[in-house]
Amino acid sequence: MISREGGVEDWSKTHSSPLEYSKLALINFAHRCKKDASPMLYLPCRTIQPVESTKYLGVIFDRNLNWKVHQAYVVEKGAKWAVQIRRLTRPTWGITPKFAKQLFTSVALPRVLYAVDLWCTPVNNKYDGPKMVGSARAIKQFTSVQRAGVLAIMGRLRTSPTDTLNASAFLLPASLTIKKWCFRAMVRMATLPRDHPLHKPVNWKRTCSTKRHRGPLQVLANTLSMDAKKMEKIPSTGWNPSKTGELPFRIRIPVDKEALAREAKNASKEIQVFTDGSAQGGKVGASAILIRKDRPDKFLHYHLGPEAEHTVHEVELVGLLLALHLIGTERCSATSCSVAVDNQAALKAFDSELRNPGHHLAREILQLANRVQKRRSKRKYSLTLRWTAGHIGIPGNEKADRKAKKVASGLSLINELLPPYLRKPLLINPSAVLRANNDALNKEWSQDWHKTERGKRTIKIDSTTPLAKLLKTLSNKKLSREAASRLTQLQLQHFLLNKYLHRFKRTDKANCPACSKDKETIAHFLLHCTKYVFERWALVQQVKKRKKDLTIEMLLGDPELTLPLANYINSTGRFKVKQDEYPQIGS
Repeated sequence: MISREGGVEDWSKTHSSPLEYSKLALINFAHRCKKDASPMLYLPCRTIQPVESTKYLGVIFDRNLNWKVHQAYVVEKGAKWAVQIRRLTRPTWGITPKFAKQLFTSVALPRVLYAVDLWCTPVNNKYDGPKMVGSARAIKQFTSVQRAGVLAIMGRLRTSPTDTLNASAFLLPASLTIKKWCFRAMVRMATLPRDHPLHKPVNWKRTCSTKRHRGPLQVLANTLSMDAKKMEKIPSTGWNPSKTGELPFRIRIPVDKEALAREAKNASKEIQVFTDGSAQGGKVGASAILIRKDRPDKFLHYHLGPEAEHTVHEVELVGLLLALHLIGTERCSATSCSVAVDNQAALKAFDSELRNPGHHLAREILQLANRVQKRRSKRKYSLTLRWTAGHIGIPGNEKADRKAKKVASGLSLINELLPPYLRKPLLINPSAVLRANNDALNKEWSQDWHKTERGKRTIKIDSTTPLAKLLKTLSNKKLSREAASRLTQLQLQHFLLNKYLHRFKRTDKANCPACSKDKETIAHFLLHCTKYVFERWALVQQVKKRKKDLTIEMLLGDPELTLPLANYINSTGRFKVKQDEYPQIGS
């Protein structure tokens, strides 16, 4: 194929594209039980030796396709990124925890978890038993990578437990993080259009039920149990760019609510349509009301389904589709019409390429608006889509809002009264599916965390964990990085006091070095040590202002006491010692 007449070599010469044989790799893929020697590839200019693994498109393929080499490469790459973040975040100086987490999640994680749906299978909870079903070894390795990153983010000690680190930094555990990324990859593949090569295998009905010789796609589909046929397909090409700005209607967005109220009061359109969407009880629905002088009002409403499959943005577009259908049923052709929408994103979508989730409705709206315009007299017919803020006293908007809330609970019309596009079930919105999956993972994480002993102890201090509140509190501009690290160590009960140091045999005695009476615990240092009465006075006054008792839970759980507590720790001078006075536990 390479050296024959008209082959690859002849093609490279005629197209001035010489072959780079140094980048040519030979792998003989075989079952892991077969140990046969791999044959060599003989070319006219050189002989290609077989290799056990090689990198292709950022992924290392090995001979048995067990991905062990790539998983080791992921661990190495993750360690390098953790070191880079650690260089910016020290326990005593560096960027705030908020920006450190943003750097880790937006830069490090995408590079470490690149193509994770190929080389790692998420944990499957379908089967009962002690053995984890999934890529247990890869997940365990990634756990160590994420732990190193969280230690750098929060500035804690190496003895800190991993689950508490994740809760304080508000980062999903490693197993759930991999499941989130694999689910995202599966949703992305489910939205591929018909002209994509992966569309057919992803939407094949037997993809989820394949039992023997399953590839990564079959394993992922079987683990996540997703029906790709019901998912909305995102087109590979955008809306015709030559038609940008050529809309069959005008879009009007007032600058503020005062101008909006004036326009609504002075509206001179013969036909006014008000639309609204609502989410109630986990379900969503849309309504439209047509108001015309000396004629009864006309209503249309549509129930989309559960909120886990549809978004509010999609609901507003459905309301616009209902409004145009109402206008199209009016007999008078020479009419000025206006449609009031309380969502600016729905109106601005018509100036985009229409390639985002839910934009299949926007494309249908444009087609329907063009059909209505062709049937009307272009000289006297006009259509304006106008933004209107909700709940500002416009009667038509309030009627549409009340109707939408009823529709969200499940009320819907018969199909004959709806636009043809809405007479069949709408495709599932991928954005809603991803949001619902993220909520489910956070709920699962929260429930598991609250069942652990550390979780129960942490809830006594802060009942909202796991939540990003602690991370936001520690990123206060008035708080130094050293103070933030001390406070996070206090939250974890891993603080460099003598009781903690004696536990790890880093000091001879656990007694307090200031009063030499009791063991130097966190409670003793913050509440009882007699040598720090003067320094503690300002802290006590802050607590008295809130009419609370001075307790550990109060000091560590109230965000408003963060700065007073940091000032108290600094004023005691307890940690202003030489580097070699206390052995290092970890940083």
